[in-house]
Amino acid sequence: MARLSKDTWETVRAEREAGATFDSLAIKYKVSKTAIVKKSNAGNWGDGSDLAEVIRRKVTEKVTGIVTSQNPQKKAEAIEAAATKVAAVVEIHKQEWVDHRDHFDSVPEDFDAGKHAKISAEMLKIRQAGESIAHGLDDGKSTVVQNQSIEVKALSDFALAEIIAARNAARR
Repeated sequence: MARLSKDTWETVRAEREAGATFDSLAIKYKVSKTAIVKKSNAGNWGDGSDLAEVIRRKVTEKVTGIVTSQNPQKKAEAIEAAATKVAAVVEIHKQEWVDHRDHFDSVPEDFDAGKHAKISAEMLKIRQAGESIAHGLDDGKSTVVQNQSIEVKALSDFALAEIIAARNAARR
């Protein structure tokens, strides 16, 4: 039996997650079915029955910069294409928050401007949540990108004013 390289194992995983059987992979890569089953169990590979989860994993890999090898099967290519498309949505969402911060960081120490920043952030969060669901990034069970920022809606007007004042004081 052959000893497979790391890149080849990534290809085997991609093909398995696209629906290939253990038997067909063992024949194709001249490795024992037992070896593939062990790798699959150890790596928690999918079996092609939940493509949404496979796509979420691929998106996470793309967003975090982890590069995987190409898969020669058409189904795996479709997963790759979908992951690329959804990763672009994640990148747009990240840029929108940078743009929001850049726009509202330059506002004067003004309570009304702070309220506009809060409303704008809430609108952006709602729109991005809808887009995330629409693109399969969030199915209610897991999300690709965890937002660890402050819950803007929970801030009182007083707390928001305090944040603006502290931020402006820190810039001086």
